[in-house]
Amino acid sequence: MGSSMVSNVRNERRWVLYYDGSCGFCDRVRRWLSRMDFFHHIAWIPYQALERPPQGLSWNDLDRAAYLDTGQGRLNEGFYAFRMLTLRLLPLIPLAPILWFPGMNLVGEAVYGWFARNRYRLSGCRRAGG
Repeated sequence: MGSSMVSNVRNERRWVLYYDGSCGFCDRVRRWLSRMDFFHHIAWIPYQALERPPQGLSWNDLDRAAYLDTGQGRLNEGFYAFRMLTLRLLPLIPLAPILWFPGMNLVGEAVYGWFARNRYRLSGCRRAGG
């Protein structure tokens, strides 16, 4: 997917979530979340399909965590990306008060970080090139 396709998605006012498309665990989570996207508010893009990283990110950033671009000039990383999805995906809305509660970011970052570091082991896949 080239940058023009991402621009087209951006013009549709959809949020863009960049994820690791080579990770079976990540793809299962993406499929699960996309089924909750009843109104197609999110464009789910594996970062491997990009010609270059989005502005402000490196390939290493994208390999380390999922990123959500809401079109507000700020990219939400990892836990914060998931927390933002609780505002957009109807079945996740009941989680919003919990995940937005003060201090929950500390727990959320730790939990997300553990899953991100162990995602290849959880999916039974080998890391590309590793």
